[in-house]
Amino acid sequence: MKSEFRCILAQFLILIICLKGKAQEEYNVSTAWFVSANGTDTLGYNAFTPNEAAHPGWGVVYLHGGGFFSGSRNGTADRAYCTELAKAGIPVMSMDYRLRQVGKGFHCDISVISKREAIRWAAEDLIAAIDAFGANFPEGIIAAGSSAGAEAVLDALFALRLSSLDGAISLSGGVEPPKTWRNTPILAVHGTCDSLVPYCTDIHHYCPEESPGALILAGAGGMAAAGAQIELWAIENAGHEISTAMLGDPFFIERSIDFINAVVTNTFKPKSNIISINLPCGLPQDSILTCQ
Repeated sequence: MKSEFRCILAQFLILIICLKGKAQEEYNVSTAWFVSANGTDTLGYNAFTPNEAAHPGWGVVYLHGGGFFSGSRNGTADRAYCTELAKAGIPVMSMDYRLRQVGKGFHCDISVISKREAIRWAAEDLIAAIDAFGANFPEGIIAAGSSAGAEAVLDALFALRLSSLDGAISLSGGVEPPKTWRNTPILAVHGTCDSLVPYCTDIHHYCPEESPGALILAGAGGMAAAGAQIELWAIENAGHEISTAMLGDPFFIERSIDFINAVVTNTFKPKSNIISINLPCGLPQDSILTCQ
């Protein structure tokens, strides 16, 4: 009896070791450095490299959130999101960028000029990063970001018109409405009750119109209404908290993987989706699902 038990236990331990080894072999993580857009500062990026790429030659560049005054590529939620993409066979470069607003914040007392510059610094660092390691992705690059990171991605796409981006993923992000919207595919997930980055097109943080920081941004709903090529997921009555919480959520991870597959296979089609949750909206105005 003891001998049989020992045999079963040994087999069980071998199985655990094999499974652990397999999990460890799914992807590798390494750290490297690049020079920022100002040509002086050195920034880091984490490379999440799967052993078997789902789409060889393709990759994702990811930018963290944090209001342009905090956050890093090593945030717990950020690493979790990049890890799940790597497990699905998608290489990810998760990068840092210059935080112009450290010690200053990004509120209504910060001038529009300063806000624009903070966004632009990050967008330009995205370009510098792609210049540094974009050769690893000769078939195509999709940029993804959460909150401030998404704003930088969208600024690079629409204001700087970065031609090397084949797609963008925006979680709770927004952009100053451009004169023309590029046809680049976008996956946009946004809470309709976001008090920081408006879901439709409105003033960032809902600042008073006369305030120094009255910067108008189009969120996911605003971009879709204006004609951008978007797969929109509107989370009814959700706030800006989803910009972190959704990074580890199976729903957002699966949507991201599906979107990446659609971009790679050239099968992307714009669409709008609404997810209702049983929560009240804390904004002074009602949560808006259809943007005009």
